[in-house]
Amino acid sequence: MLVLLPAYATLQKQTGSSLEYLKLLNNFDYTVYSDFMQNSQSAIDPLLSVGSWLGVLYLVGSIFFSGGILLSVSPSAELRQPFRLSRFLPACIQFFGRFFRLFLSISGLILVVAVFWMLVGFVVGTSLSDTANEKDMIWVFLICLFFFSLVTLFLLCVGDCAKILLFRHDETRVFLVFRQAMRLVWTHFLLIFGFYLLLMSMGAACFAIYFLIDSWIVTRGWLSIAALFLFQQLFIFSRVFLKVWTLATALQLVTSREGQPALYRPV
Repeated sequence: MLVLLPAYATLQKQTGSSLEYLKLLNNFDYTVYSDFMQNSQSAIDPLLSVGSWLGVLYLVGSIFFSGGILLSVSPSAELRQPFRLSRFLPACIQFFGRFFRLFLSISGLILVVAVFWMLVGFVVGTSLSDTANEKDMIWVFLICLFFFSLVTLFLLCVGDCAKILLFRHDETRVFLVFRQAMRLVWTHFLLIFGFYLLLMSMGAACFAIYFLIDSWIVTRGWLSIAALFLFQQLFIFSRVFLKVWTLATALQLVTSREGQPALYRPV
């Protein structure tokens, strides 16, 4: 809403009385879009910048609240108590630094994996350039994208398990715990990674349902806009629920594999 309200006022001012831009409400028209950006890009760029910063803020907030979420969903009887903000926020603050370092480490690994598969795709595409057609090149791209996505999901799964180990053992050595989490996931690959893929598939299904319903709703009045807004809030709630469910599932799986009580004690 911090972006959409100023964006609405800006779009009204930039479009004036033109009805051409109404074509963008329910279908994408590249001609209208390119003309608008050519004439009004200077007014739109600040809004895109604010949207990018809000995305970064959302990401940092997601990392920050992970410690409090893990404390709230912990299966340990010593940690499971009625929710209190006085317990939740200290756990968020205590684990934010190590969780953020873990995030930077995983991001670096994903970047390395992306560069690797880009090089693989480039080498394979170059070697087949004389004999392959465009369809073959697309298949090469899709295969490289598939393996990149699979490795990325594996690293994200290991990252969630590393969060659990950092929380359960109150550990600060991120790289050591990441290696332990990788061994744990690899040892119980079908169980842990299988559950992770199932939860990610549910998230992807939510996105698909959202875009499908969004294509059905014709936004030509305040009633349809309000219905779309309520549906978007429901989608946001489902994403938050899925985030908590993912951490709770990972915590339960790691706890059952380790078979020992948590060493963390709330401050």
